Amino acid sequence: MVVEEAKVDGDGVALVARTVTREAACPGCGAASGRVHGVYRRRLADLAVAGRKVVIDLLVRRFLCPTSACGHRTFVEQVDGLTERFARRTPPLRRTLEKIALALAGRPAARLAGHLSVPTSANSLLRLMRRLPDKQAGAAPRVLGVDDFALKKGHVYGMIILDMETGERVDVLPDRTAETLTAWLRTHPGAEIVCRDRASAYAEAVRTACPDAVQVADRFHLWKNLCEAVEKCVATHRSCLAEPAETTPLEVTAMREPEAADRGLLEPAEGLRVIQRHERHTAVHALYDKGIQIQVIAETLGLDRKTVRRYAHAATPDDASLATGPSQLRPDPFLLSLSAPALERGLHGLGTAARGDRRARLPRQQADRPPSPARDTGQRQTRTRQAQRTDRPEGHLADHRTPRQDQRVQRAQAQTTPRPVPRAGGRHRLRARLRPDDDRAPRQDLDKWLSDAERTGLKPLRSLARGLRQDLEAVTAGLTLEWSSGKVEGNVNRVKRIKRDGYGRAGFDLLRRQILLAD
Repeated sequence: MVVEEAKVDGDGVALVARTVTREAACPGCGAASGRVHGVYRRRLADLAVAGRKVVIDLLVRRFLCPTSACGHRTFVEQVDGLTERFARRTPPLRRTLEKIALALAGRPAARLAGHLSVPTSANSLLRLMRRLPDKQAGAAPRVLGVDDFALKKGHVYGMIILDMETGERVDVLPDRTAETLTAWLRTHPGAEIVCRDRASAYAEAVRTACPDAVQVADRFHLWKNLCEAVEKCVATHRSCLAEPAETTPLEVTAMREPEAADRGLLEPAEGLRVIQRHERHTAVHALYDKGIQIQVIAETLGLDRKTVRRYAHAATPDDASLATGPSQLRPDPFLLSLSAPALERGLHGLGTAARGDRRARLPRQQADRPPSPARDTGQRQTRTRQAQRTDRPEGHLADHRTPRQDQRVQRAQAQTTPRPVPRAGGRHRLRARLRPDDDRAPRQDLDKWLSDAERTGLKPLRSLARGLRQDLEAVTAGLTLEWSSGKVEGNVNRVKRIKRDGYGRAGFDLLRRQILLAD
């Protein structure tokens, strides 16, 4: 190829060139031909130079094929590394746009390409991705990790498979059912260790397709399940967590007007939530006990599917009181009748300067919090998560507890039967087993911990212990082996970022290519 002229026009550069070859090989039969049928010009977009768009105006020749039996009567010569059949971009530009599209999907990639002076549309980038060769998985890796991710949260899920030794993404499957994973493992044999969460579908698939493989339950999910069980135990004894309230510098409650109670403004919101919780629990169990599916119950009662599942799996309404969403913050009703002079008198009583009193405001935590029975009786409620944090294990970690935290634990244990977190089945004994680098962590008495938890009067701990016994081999492997699902969880977070870049509009084929082919 010979460049005959270079033109600079505004923000673009045009290179006028022509080929100088005497003959070319037919792409059909491979025969060389020197008979020229005609010439024409091709315009090819190339990588930008100094922030300017580059277009190559190339004069090429069309040759006649010398083989009469060949299907190509004529063909166009191609320049290696510069032209491709039916292409309007050079191979370097095409590869660059493919990398940008894999990293950022459609519209974000199009915006970046425009900043790099290689403008293109989002649809063109998506077509480039769809033309990429699909990654075909060979034999399964020796150590395999599997986890699911949401395509549409609460409705549709996919599955990602990872090589835990190298971190390479092996495959992406369109659902998370046991049948799909079983078929994949049979088609790709060779897995010796499978890292997974505690989902029963994965355990069943591995037992069916490769029964000799060692299943490893992830330590993070074990710890998460334990924390949830302990939180439920503490939540069932919330009434025992009240403690005397500290004296506040400004007793705002003295400013309440007597007429507020008559107007019904001081009705506790907590009572309404308790009534609603009991009504929902009764309505859900009336249908669930008849064998009706959770999705059908959700559509019938007009509730979210996850809400129905929580009530269906709760034996009592109190068991379903967790994760009810953030409470609606609202001002105290008596603030509706609080006047600036009354506030001024209260501040003067504390010796506060009068200047700027009318601009003073109540503390946020007092103004935004609805009244509760605990505040009216001079008691302050300890939060469930706060009670969990104060429950430190015996021994060296107990030194980190403050005297006030010790008082909370002693008060809760003295007022609760059975104790919210029994010492015999404390979560910290299991937490020590979740730290394989800790030499002080005895792993031999896991069965004893499970037995102690099953003997407690706490239903969440008993349920957790039964679930761990059903998956005991995988749990034991997770506590003793070095493998975990950390790399898989990291890739699941990466998938979430990819989905956000695609604005939720990309199909599974594009999402799969982005997961597997992007660097």
